[in-house]
Amino acid sequence: MFDFFKKRKLKSLLKKNNRRHAFLDLDNIHSILILFETSGYEVVDSFVETLQGMGKSVKGYAFRVKDDVYDYSETNYSIISPKENSDKSGKPSDELLEQLKSTHYAAAIDLTIKENFSLEYILAVANVTMTIGLKKNKLPFYDLSISKLPKENPVEELIKSILYYLKTIKGKETTLF
Repeated sequence: MFDFFKKRKLKSLLKKNNRRHAFLDLDNIHSILILFETSGYEVVDSFVETLQGMGKSVKGYAFRVKDDVYDYSETNYSIISPKENSDKSGKPSDELLEQLKSTHYAAAIDLTIKENFSLEYILAVANVTMTIGLKKNKLPFYDLSISKLPKENPVEELIKSILYYLKTIKGKETTLF
């Protein structure tokens, strides 16, 4: 029952977000919002370093998975967990959301493999032109979605798929809506 209300809230947020949808190729993406769970930290951190090496500006929001005790204070990622900066439902704090809304990103890349309300909430309110991720439900989160992944190394495979498609998109920009 609680999931019903969460999905309804996400639908409402997606509808209210008047972002400009467009397909961008990798060369025309200069700022990127990365969403991930801390269980994939090493793989995602390596991906972020690669993007930064390409001259991209990257901001990351990570959801702290259960039993994760790593200290992320020395990283450049904002960590989300019910104990730190979200309420019991998983809604990120108002401060975190205001910080997020104040910046425009060319692309948001969701590297989560399973549904995650906190990160989906961020994706639904983000000021972003293009959204990319693994299709996990019927909510229209992504402009470019990956439909299936192998069971082994899914985050790595998702990154490879996303990079492949971003490199194959031709042209400067294609407006969707």
